[in-house]
Amino acid sequence: MGRIDEILNYQSPYTRAGGVLQNKLNLDDEELLNKAERMVTSYKLAKLYLDPGHQTFDIEHYKSIHKFLFEDIYPFAGEIRTEVISKRIPFCLPQYITTELNKLFASLKYTIPNIHNREDLLKFITEFYANLDIIHPFREGNGRTEREFVRQLLDYICKTNGLEEYNLDYSLIENKNEFINAVVKADALLDYSDLMVLFDRILVVKEKDKDIKLGNPE
Repeated sequence: MGRIDEILNYQSPYTRAGGVLQNKLNLDDEELLNKAERMVTSYKLAKLYLDPGHQTFDIEHYKSIHKFLFEDIYPFAGEIRTEVISKRIPFCLPQYITTELNKLFASLKYTIPNIHNREDLLKFITEFYANLDIIHPFREGNGRTEREFVRQLLDYICKTNGLEEYNLDYSLIENKNEFINAVVKADALLDYSDLMVLFDRILVVKEKDKDIKLGNPE
């Protein structure tokens, strides 16, 4: 049986004729595009690590991170997607993305003050990560944007609430599929157990002079 997009001869507004995402580098080879994307975003992530800029932890903040990371590569950088996408599971429908993001970010006002220790932080960041992941607001680059936003949010929470400075060290993830499966389970079933176990492993006290690690488990 043919795919519905093949039957309808669907052409994504985000892709070039050959199926590669539209890009400012004028690349038609997906492998070359991915390589260029990794190089550019690694540099941009390092810049954000040193200077995250104005932090409001709302939808505009989230979009600004995506725009900064990908504006040299994709014409849709910083823009909410208008296309239905999935990866093992379907993500939030485009017409609901803005509403769901605003709801999630608004909830920070009353959840952050209730984070008093590492246990609270672990529970919060596990559920927040999964809830943000299922929205998947961009056509490409959701994982890197989410991890950078979460990094900044963790810094803010720890400083605001007087906790030790924690971060998620993704380099401690030995099995990429384990991470993906845990996120999918949390997204699809609201079962955060596997993701919480994994995050418990990688939620570590920040080492002040440690080299920047820009792991990319997705």
